[in-house]
Amino acid sequence: KHIYRFKHPATGSCTQPGECGFILKYRYHEEVDATVELLTDSEYYIDTRVHYHDVISTRDMCVYNVATLTLQDGAELDTVAWWWWWGWLPAGTKSEYKDYYVAYNVSPYMVAK
Repeated sequence: KHIYRFKHPATGSCTQPGECGFILKYRYHEEVDATVELLTDSEYYIDTRVHYHDVISTRDMCVYNVATLTLQDGAELDTVAWWWWWGWLPAGTKSEYKDYYVAYNVSPYMVAK
């Protein structure tokens, strides 16, 4: 599970303990397929120092990843992508995920972690 600290403008002046935020759970089905789930059950938030507000919606999110690719010749390439398809890379390329991010649309502004 990935914990994001995020104060949505609709929460106003929140007085709940901890920080406003949400948790996403990634389920990988194969190398190129994954499901991202927004966890809303309060049980998931125990001992995370984050609490969830029901104004958060996956409809307004764009999940993207940062990775470093190491090519056969040892050269490294840092990438940012919302979708992974490495068919264009040479055989032997290795990838190392650095972090997962979420861009959240709180119209009329876009904010990112």
